[in-house]
Amino acid sequence: MAEAVQKSIIQEGIEIGEAKGELRGELNGRIKDILTSLRAKFQNVPDEVVVELNNRTDATALESLVALAATCTSLDEFSNGLK
Repeated sequence: MAEAVQKSIIQEGIEIGEAKGELRGELNGRIKDILTSLRAKFQNVPDEVVVELNNRTDATALESLVALAATCTSLDEFSNGLK
């Protein structure tokens, strides 16, 4: 019985780890898309913008930033959208 509980706890831990990994991958993909768009439009992206993006953990907010990166006309406009 104790062994079954232990296996269940281990399996739950594995599933939580996998879910976190999937989320981090999704976030990283959106960040990459944002940076690709900004670099295509403006060549250089300030380190502060890269750091700010890498600190984001809200997938919905990053999705909005993907759209902003595609439509903004300046890095200042994008930076203001980060706030």
